[in-house]
Amino acid sequence: MGTSSSSKGPGSNSPLVPPWADSDPSVPLPQPEAQRFREFRTHLGHFVSGGGNDGTKLHAALGSYARKATGGNAVGARRFGAMASAGGALFDAMSALRDGQEPNLTGVDLGTINGRPTEVAIGMLVEALVPMNGDAERIRVALNDALSEALVGQEEFDFNNITDDIIAEMMIAYLTECLFEQIILDSRDAFSKAKDAGQTDQAEKAMRALVRAAADKHMAPLLTGNIRTLNGRMVRDVQLRAIKDIWGEWEAYEQ
Repeated sequence: MGTSSSSKGPGSNSPLVPPWADSDPSVPLPQPEAQRFREFRTHLGHFVSGGGNDGTKLHAALGSYARKATGGNAVGARRFGAMASAGGALFDAMSALRDGQEPNLTGVDLGTINGRPTEVAIGMLVEALVPMNGDAERIRVALNDALSEALVGQEEFDFNNITDDIIAEMMIAYLTECLFEQIILDSRDAFSKAKDAGQTDQAEKAMRALVRAAADKHMAPLLTGNIRTLNGRMVRDVQLRAIKDIWGEWEAYEQ
């Protein structure tokens, strides 16, 4: 882990949604609240300094994050437009490979990727999928982690081993990492409240587990049994719908 230690994070005057990330740029954004991150970062700092054991403090942090820091569920999901688009491209590429077809990615084809060490194949896919925008590094981490989780235990990449279940799990892992990485970025110095590295690690694990549970709850039903009927554009929308539902759940957390 260790991602939290380098988080700079946006300020309260930064836009709710950067232009490159907006999933719905034709709709005007509201003005962000003054000091919109303060409450979220304070609650999260208390959670971290307590060793990551108090779920009520984590709930309070994520409740404030959804309601205030990111503008509520009507706006919050729009922040993930670029990440969701990259996730849709990942879905298309892996679906094509599952079917023995070319993934339509620059520098990646069945001949060059099949039979390679899985770690090398993942690196090739990630490099071909990462877009050139302000979310590139978070997308890179999420793609790498999602593919690594989906293909765990496979020493060599073999498209014959890709199943619908693997693709569904990969997409849930990808959404989890996108959300986790963005929350970490927005937390700024909240994780500096930890007394030691072990406390930081424990708090990160607890937060990632909560994010993963929310992704499972809200995204899995949209994928289960539907993988063969979906394409990348539809999966982009599935991710954004799941995020909006997650924000709605978090907004209801008591302050």
